[in-house]
Amino acid sequence: MIAIGVVAVAIVLAAWINLQAQQAAERVSRAIAVRESSERFLGHLRDAETGQRGYLLTGSASYLEPFTDGVGAVAPALERLERLVAPDPQQKARVVALREPVQRKLAELDATIGLMREGRQAAALAVIRDGQGITAMEALRSLIEQIQHSENIRLVALNRNEERRRLWASIGMVVALAGLAFAAWQQLRIRQRRSVSLSESNAALEQIVGERTLELENERLRIEALLRDVSHRVGNNLAMVSALLNVQSRQSREPAVREALQQAQSRIQAIAAGQRRLRLDLDTDEIEARPYMEDLLAEIGKAAEGRPIEIVLAMDAIRLPGRDAVSFVVIVNELVTNAIKHAFPRGMAGKIVIRFDETMADGAPALALSVQDDGVGMPAEIEAKGLGQTVLASLLRSMQATMTTAPLDPAGERPGTCVTLIFPKRA
Repeated sequence: MIAIGVVAVAIVLAAWINLQAQQAAERVSRAIAVRESSERFLGHLRDAETGQRGYLLTGSASYLEPFTDGVGAVAPALERLERLVAPDPQQKARVVALREPVQRKLAELDATIGLMREGRQAAALAVIRDGQGITAMEALRSLIEQIQHSENIRLVALNRNEERRRLWASIGMVVALAGLAFAAWQQLRIRQRRSVSLSESNAALEQIVGERTLELENERLRIEALLRDVSHRVGNNLAMVSALLNVQSRQSREPAVREALQQAQSRIQAIAAGQRRLRLDLDTDEIEARPYMEDLLAEIGKAAEGRPIEIVLAMDAIRLPGRDAVSFVVIVNELVTNAIKHAFPRGMAGKIVIRFDETMADGAPALALSVQDDGVGMPAEIEAKGLGQTVLASLLRSMQATMTTAPLDPAGERPGTCVTLIFPKRA
């Protein structure tokens, strides 16, 4: 009877261990599936957002494909996640809470894409800057992190329970009769295989995460390459427009028309040069200012060939916001071209210095740009009526910047001119 009782206890113990291990395996599989499903759901939203940003920045319809695919996959992914967490009321509540920010984010994405298709890029960017989509995305990330954190805690608890079960099983097997030794050993092997399976599942999950990270990095590099290609093509197209204006100006017999066309050509050529050299950092939406400005001034310097005018760039390593890069090109082009035109009449020699410095304005970080020349001084009555002043005023308003003009050396024979612009850093 004792032997039968021991055998019965051993059988019951083995059955209980097997049942607990099977349940633990199911819970582990479900927890891993929830983590993977939540990551894929968030990945679809990121893909849609990446397509949106790429389309808004470049206007290229090629970005609509990842946008459409990402948006289309969001709802099925959310439904699958909701089915997976159905047995857990807390997780189910978190998944249900995802729906409201998902709707807000998708509404923001659809609205911006619609505005961009209508040619209203500024309105689309304003929707993004409004922050509703960013807030929704942050809420989604927070909820997904909570879901994944809960599953991680569950996996840790399951692992601890498994360790405790191993301990009790070992004690039970030591106490069991010699006749149950083989059965105990067999059961131990089964549990060991399940432990290996759990380790393999974790390794597979880590591999999936690593592959996804590599895919995202490759996608980022691909987008950067596409942006560079688009910038170069836009620059080439602008250069073609500049060439057409040059041809038109040569054919015109009216001096005023020829001068207006030449001025327009100069501005377009500067923008084209800046667009071709645009190297945007997607992570920060910024560019390195020094090489960008060096290339621009080299292009502007061609207009002064044959004249003894030295153009110098004095600046440290500064990064400019990508959205304002072309605006800085136009501003520097206008100021330097103005100096070349008015500060050094009759072939006079001189020097133009362009400075960029980080500074503080009204207690907040700002960027200071100054253009100095040692010429005869700028004719205010001409400058006030020029198209360049109108262009500058419009750009400065859009960038919330201020401009001051003063003689560089009021007591000198050649007073020169110093134009200083302060640009507050925008969020």
